[in-house]
Amino acid sequence: MTPLKTKPELFGTGPVIPVHDIQAAVDFYCDVLGFDLEFVMGIPPDHGSVTRCRVGIQFTIAPGDFDPAKYLGYNYIFVDNIDALHTEYTKKNVRMTRALKSHDHGMREFEIADCNGFRLRFGQYL
Repeated sequence: MTPLKTKPELFGTGPVIPVHDIQAAVDFYCDVLGFDLEFVMGIPPDHGSVTRCRVGIQFTIAPGDFDPAKYLGYNYIFVDNIDALHTEYTKKNVRMTRALKSHDHGMREFEIADCNGFRLRFGQYL
């Protein structure tokens, strides 16, 4: 018999990113960043979702005055074989906002800007 779990176990996160054009965001993430389309809802689209491996990202319509490029935060995505991902994105001319580098805090990281100006930081444990 399987023992009952006594504590909740968190196993992932799924950011919902506000964008002005759902279809453009979905297309960029699929065509450029290598994600797979999960769904697009609405006509015109008002929500969408993409996944790559075990990482899911959703998109929702942003308010008209929202400027994603001014958002101070970023989404952090943990990866294995970060050098291969960096090479993949370099070949696709993805806009790098932070160079690939190993850091004293035990991570090897790089950062990109998506088609809306949101930053995605990728990191691998050293």
